[in-house]
Amino acid sequence: MLDPIVFTLISISFGLMFLLASAHKLRALDNFRAVLADYRVMPALIVPVVAIVLPVLEATLGLAWLFSSMELWLPTTALLVLYTASISINLMRGRVHISCGCGFGASTTTDEALSSGLVIRNVILIGAALVTSMPVASRALGIVDYVTLIAALIAIVLLFTAGNQLIRNMAAINTWRRPVAHHD
Repeated sequence: MLDPIVFTLISISFGLMFLLASAHKLRALDNFRAVLADYRVMPALIVPVVAIVLPVLEATLGLAWLFSSMELWLPTTALLVLYTASISINLMRGRVHISCGCGFGASTTTDEALSSGLVIRNVILIGAALVTSMPVASRALGIVDYVTLIAALIAIVLLFTAGNQLIRNMAAINTWRRPVAHHD
């Protein structure tokens, strides 16, 4: 059984992550469209549609994680697997120089370049989504639970931010160490 505080923590974390990611993409839609085209995993004809559908899907998932009681582990896992597969395909192609399109900054120009760190991060997120498929114990939350929840949310935000910065740094260092090989 999953403690309700753990379920709530994961739900709020996914809700915030998806809403921020969606806003990031929608704020710089032309850049995001270019990033999607750069991945070269779908026909160019559908890139403009997918560039709108993905952030809308992320916003919907984000709101659902925050405000709904639906089971969201399956659509979340499916979306994260799609993202992870797209990154992995490009890593296997040697296309590490393109933006991941997954940052939270003002534009996609500040996104991380593709790296194995992004794949590892997404696998951890997939694991968190799968954890929510477990039955949730029924118990009332007390004041200590809410204090714990706030502290845990702050810790998750700091760890996620630090992890993303480490991934960004690792990708930058790796590009300094070897010449850029374009396997387009």
